[in-house]
Amino acid sequence: MKLKGKGRWVVWRRLGFCLAIVVCVAGGGIAGAQKSPFSTPREVVEQWFEVYPGNIELAAELTTTAFREGVSKEEWIATRGPYLRDLQLKYVRAKIAHEKMVGEEAHVIVHAHIVTLMGDQPQDELYVLLKTPEGRWMIDQVEVYTETFNSGP
Repeated sequence: MKLKGKGRWVVWRRLGFCLAIVVCVAGGGIAGAQKSPFSTPREVVEQWFEVYPGNIELAAELTTTAFREGVSKEEWIATRGPYLRDLQLKYVRAKIAHEKMVGEEAHVIVHAHIVTLMGDQPQDELYVLLKTPEGRWMIDQVEVYTETFNSGP
């Protein structure tokens, strides 16, 4: 069946409208799937647990120079990576318990449980994050608090 004149125009118009809807929906899905580079402090700590210590290269991207004790990312990766592999550090649990932001600084408290060659240990961790001039949160410091209930005086 061949369409002439006005009929052909109506078909093309409907096709164009459908195509526009598909593009909008697909484009919205792609935009929604992309993560903002300016994550919240909680999201940065969650990313940390996804990559640390298994992917030390990505973990380095979440830290400040002060966290890495003044060394470059490359040097920190080269020295810290082998140490963590030898230690066989693994997080078996990490739950964010509290988050507080004050200006350009954030504190995130985590209840964690780690396993290493030396055994397993429940611990609380305080992550101190700083906001960069570009607006990105970076881990600047981690303080670990452990309780040893079964050790003698």
